[in-house]
Amino acid sequence: MYTPKSFAEDNIEVLHDLIRNYNFAILFSGRTATHLPFMLDTERGDYGTLITHMARANSHWKQLAADEEVLIVFQGAHCYISPQYYPSGSVIPTWNYAAVHAYGEPKLIHEPEPLQKLVLALVEFHEGKLFDDMSDAFTNNRLQAIVGIEIPISRIEGKFKFNQNKSLEDQKGVIAALENSQDSQERAVAEIMKRNLAEKIAT
Repeated sequence: MYTPKSFAEDNIEVLHDLIRNYNFAILFSGRTATHLPFMLDTERGDYGTLITHMARANSHWKQLAADEEVLIVFQGAHCYISPQYYPSGSVIPTWNYAAVHAYGEPKLIHEPEPLQKLVLALVEFHEGKLFDDMSDAFTNNRLQAIVGIEIPISRIEGKFKFNQNKSLEDQKGVIAALENSQDSQERAVAEIMKRNLAEKIAT
């Protein structure tokens, strides 16, 4: 990922937060891509372990070799930035965005017991709890229709491009234009920029 120094984000907690908040990502291997929801286990591995599953009917899983690195791309808040937002009168429009690229070697899970445990963990992550009859819902027949995937993250990189290369006045102008927007993405970008400015001023 092309990442100028001013836009590089290497704080692992910030990167993990983006993964958790925008966990529907794209798994790439070779020339194949699959959109999947991921859960992050921060207790396993140097950078955490990503957990997901895909339909067995999706032949992509057959391409996942344990000794070949895959890429998972997480896309965070993003929006168009108009030059009209800059008090300085800059005439160059741009796009602000956050993205995390995680890499690792996948492990496939086929056995019913660990596969059920994986699926229930994913359900609990999204629901916040498990329903009383949830365990019984995932019978062997249903589990045979999916393949579990665990990917210990071997390396991770983040790009948070939020006008850090602009003056404080221009950054404040962008925030003012976005924070009262009806668009949730624009408001999310404004919040990230406000946090960045607060940290910069504090230092």
